Amino acid sequence: MNFLIKMEKLMEKTDKKPLRKGDLIQLKIENLDTKGRAYGFYDENKIYTNINAAKDQIVEGIFVKRRHKYELIHCKIVDFAGRKNAIYNDEARQNGGCNYQYYTYEEQLEIKAGHIKKELDRIIKNEYIFEEPVKSPKPEKYRNKMEFSFGNAVKDGPIILGLHKQNSFHDIVEVDGLKLMDDNFNQIYIFCNEFCKKTDFDFYHRLDHKGFFRNLVIRKAEFTKQILVNIITTTEIEDTQKREFQEMFKEGLLVLNLSDGFKISGILHTFNNNFSDVVISESETILYGERDLTEEIFGLKFKISPYSFFQTNSDGVELLYGKVMEYIDNIDENTKECTIFDLFSGTGTIGQIVSKKAKKVYGIELVEEAVRKANENARLNNIDNAEFIAGDVFEKLDELEEKEIKPDIIILDPPRPGVGEKTIMKLLKYDVSNIIYVSCNPKTLVQDLITFQENGYEVVKVCPVDMFPVTPHMEVVSMLRKVRD
Repeated sequence: MNFLIKMEKLMEKTDKKPLRKGDLIQLKIENLDTKGRAYGFYDENKIYTNINAAKDQIVEGIFVKRRHKYELIHCKIVDFAGRKNAIYNDEARQNGGCNYQYYTYEEQLEIKAGHIKKELDRIIKNEYIFEEPVKSPKPEKYRNKMEFSFGNAVKDGPIILGLHKQNSFHDIVEVDGLKLMDDNFNQIYIFCNEFCKKTDFDFYHRLDHKGFFRNLVIRKAEFTKQILVNIITTTEIEDTQKREFQEMFKEGLLVLNLSDGFKISGILHTFNNNFSDVVISESETILYGERDLTEEIFGLKFKISPYSFFQTNSDGVELLYGKVMEYIDNIDENTKECTIFDLFSGTGTIGQIVSKKAKKVYGIELVEEAVRKANENARLNNIDNAEFIAGDVFEKLDELEEKEIKPDIIILDPPRPGVGEKTIMKLLKYDVSNIIYVSCNPKTLVQDLITFQENGYEVVKVCPVDMFPVTPHMEVVSMLRKVRD
């Protein structure tokens, strides 16, 4: 009997038409992966969609094979499984940012924290405490910075402003009503999109390096009610056209009726002819107001330049860094007598916040402008026991060592690539008892924790902090302790 059943199943498989490129199929979503990509199974093949979707929804699309994996393109959701989202239309659902748009906030926390814990449980060798995730004060409309790209929805289509389509380097989708940004950001975005469409200027084409419009960056300071608008273009147009564009762009922005007490405090025109798609400034013109924003956190003031890193969830910043402060309070030694190294220090936010608990803080950051702001902010806040140094962390540690400056506590807050084995091996020489690691990328966190564990450290506590609702990302704060014999 068992033999007959097996034969019947084998014959069923044999009779099935194999999937071919270009086939129109329907796929039931199984789950989201750690990057927030929706996937399902078709004839035992794992297939990803290029549209945001949720478990049990059914997506219809064209089957293709790309980069060694199966995908559905030109997707639409044909069965929402009771999760229909009225905010987005079919096009906007394809943006690469709002992967969890169909899930309740509690579901988001459970799934994202579950992904992190699963990875940590796999590599952490000792018993450790995995704390409940810290919730974002705002589950939507929380971002203080939005970076948009100019492009087209389809090849040779009209110019639009928006976000990159899911799994696409070139295609752009418009995002009016995006869950990540507040009503003021949405109003500014709509104006800029429509304004730029009415010009005769094209967007910058990455392949032939021609065109004018590149990016739009909107930033705000939540607690000081300032908004900075930065339009990034090439220098392709003539000076007369440029001046006319700048004046009309400025005037249009300044008549917008913003809410909740927010005002546009600065308008910039940044010029970038670099082949890279990264927002950088080769030169800039201040069209209105001030170049920098000023934000207040933990009673401290922070000047933020247009290109400096600052946490994108202003309401969540105090919760994130509050967890760092809590872990410092858990350290057994008297921190008031300790030297703290704040590595990958950015604009010096963490270093200045923890300075009141330390004898001396040294911050090291690669981006020179960020370091200038960090030292400026320290002076602004009358902090005299924090010093910020510009340069590569690995190299600057040598310089501090030559001056016989060594840490008692190390705080790490690296960018997405993580700390890296080379730098970790140098840090091990300090033999500090306590390390606090703030990570924005669980994947590289896992890699770095493996290296620390192999060299005598254990993980004591881990706490996810949700700074990025609706997206697959979370910050993770970890406390490491040296194992002493």
